[in-house]
Amino acid sequence: MLAQSMTESEIAKNLNVDQSTISRDIKALKQMSQQFVFDLAKSDLAYHYQQCINGIEEVRRKAWEWIRDDEEQQQQLLTLRDKLLILKLIKECEEGKFALFKDRPSIMNVKSLEERIHQIEIRQINQG
Repeated sequence: MLAQSMTESEIAKNLNVDQSTISRDIKALKQMSQQFVFDLAKSDLAYHYQQCINGIEEVRRKAWEWIRDDEEQQQQLLTLRDKLLILKLIKECEEGKFALFKDRPSIMNVKSLEERIHQIEIRQINQG
């Protein structure tokens, strides 16, 4: 309901519960989401990022291979429409890769933030 732009009051009324219950639930969901992002940054983020780039590169490579094979062998004649669709796929791969590279700094900022939080936690443990 929150994803459907309903207010806390509307959700509470719809579920027949107190608004404070909804408020606590939303706060808990936000904390779970933050923990998920920190855990992802801590463990698998770089791996998944690289997998995305590798996947895009593989699609791009295969698309160019189809075009070259058709030109060289003329065994499977691709229509002009097929070639245009393949070129569109290559373009979309390039755009996807660009988007990943463009977003990389913000992803790395999340990782940096997680490292700083970890250092603060260690300091607190050492002081406590």
